[in-house]
Amino acid sequence: MRNLLILITTAPLLMAQGLPRPYCGYGEGLAALREVAREAALPVPGILEGRARGEAVLRSLSGAATTFTACGCPRLVELTREAERVAQSAPSEASIARLSQVFGQVAFRTQLAQEQSERAGCR
Repeated sequence: MRNLLILITTAPLLMAQGLPRPYCGYGEGLAALREVAREAALPVPGILEGRARGEAVLRSLSGAATTFTACGCPRLVELTREAERVAQSAPSEASIARLSQVFGQVAFRTQLAQEQSERAGCR
């Protein structure tokens, strides 16, 4: 009983120290970033295909940001949301050239998020 009381009283302090949450899906978030980077690097074959890819990338980035939020990774959330904001225009772009630019920016911002995860982990 005493150990349980100690655990209950120290749990908020331990969580504030940045200890990992029981299960937050951090690996799934990183896998989503890798998939987005792969998709963004592919050439755009046509407007309709590019728009569809943009929607898929947008969903993946949104899911990754939600995952990193649940994990308590504010910097990764910030970087992932930046990539998501850039990707928001992809489903409505009217030219292949502009879609290519959007995907280039998404790839760059996704790479920044991946580098942050490698450098600092979940901070």
